[in-house]
Amino acid sequence: MQAIYAEYGKLTPDLVVKVARPKNHPLHAAVFDKAPREAAEAYYRTRAQELIRSVRVAYKTPEGGVRDMREFFAVRPEHGSEEYVYEPAEKIATDPISTEILLRDMEREWRQMFERYSRFKEFVELVRSTLVDEVQAA
Repeated sequence: MQAIYAEYGKLTPDLVVKVARPKNHPLHAAVFDKAPREAAEAYYRTRAQELIRSVRVAYKTPEGGVRDMREFFAVRPEHGSEEYVYEPAEKIATDPISTEILLRDMEREWRQMFERYSRFKEFVELVRSTLVDEVQAA
């Protein structure tokens, strides 16, 4: 990756694909790890996932305002299946088990993001100021 960055002065997925395309390139197997048909199916699943996550629903706040949020959230099934299932927010809110599973996933994602960026003091300050602003607005 450093060599690609050094050569082009930037690093983008398109550049990595371009550079790794020759079969003898060291990154070829990592980038071109699926047959074209399998790669297309993986792309279609990703696009479908993005489409599901793009659906928004408007709701009224207790104060009478209107806000919006995602309509569907990925919830890991309880019994060990690895495939997430998208459920409507309203259904999750009325099911204590689904709510708990989603909250655990939210916490895991929050902790991963914090771990990734916490070394930047500016990030920690950004989070603090955002939380203060949100609490004051509530």
